[in-house]
Amino acid sequence: MFYVYEYYKVDNDEVFYVGKGTGRRYLEIHNRNKYFNAVCDKYDCDVRIIKDDLTNEQACALEIDMIKYYKSRNQAYCNFTNGGTGFSTGQLNPIHKRIRDGSVRLFDESSRFYGENNGFYGKQHSDETKLLISINGKGKGGQFGPDNPMYGSDRFKGTNNPMYGVRRFDHPNSRKFKIVYLDGNIEYLTYKECEKKFGIAFSRIEDNDTIHYKKKSKNDIYEGTYIERVTTSREA
Repeated sequence: MFYVYEYYKVDNDEVFYVGKGTGRRYLEIHNRNKYFNAVCDKYDCDVRIIKDDLTNEQACALEIDMIKYYKSRNQAYCNFTNGGTGFSTGQLNPIHKRIRDGSVRLFDESSRFYGENNGFYGKQHSDETKLLISINGKGKGGQFGPDNPMYGSDRFKGTNNPMYGVRRFDHPNSRKFKIVYLDGNIEYLTYKECEKKFGIAFSRIEDNDTIHYKKKSKNDIYEGTYIERVTTSREA
């Protein structure tokens, strides 16, 4: 089953991205566009699921509607399409059977997109082509800086913001985790605090799981620490 989710800024509840997915896709921040990453790096952001238990068709339709709704309010500026175009997963993917029977191989040397089999192998775009791509992309999707109708607005700044001063677990959309360290000490942290402290993509942690590091790092002193999800953005 599918769901539709939205990423938003914690301080003003402004939605900057809407997507659809399955499993733990809504928690993953890889394979996002540079504008999405820039917002996440600059602001305190979080994610919530709008609606789940949907078919692929229902999720696509809702994604399109929500992107349209937010863009009419000058939000969802990190969505550069109208939605509903993402690949289906598993058996819903149109090439699922061909991948399963081996007639299509995407990830090995026999793939027509792999290494020297790729028609663009060893080549790069000319400066002229790069300029044309840049020009063609301008004006599409989000509006930034002075081009954004909300640029310079004080409506959500400082004490004018209804969420001013609301932090951590007091925020209605916070996600709270119980951390049980190897020495028996217990601490409660938010999603963001967990990622910063443990230095790990938290999408790798199940609802109730222990931390495991794939590589040697300065954070592996937390190896084996137990994580328990106390609330989610929908339960808080």
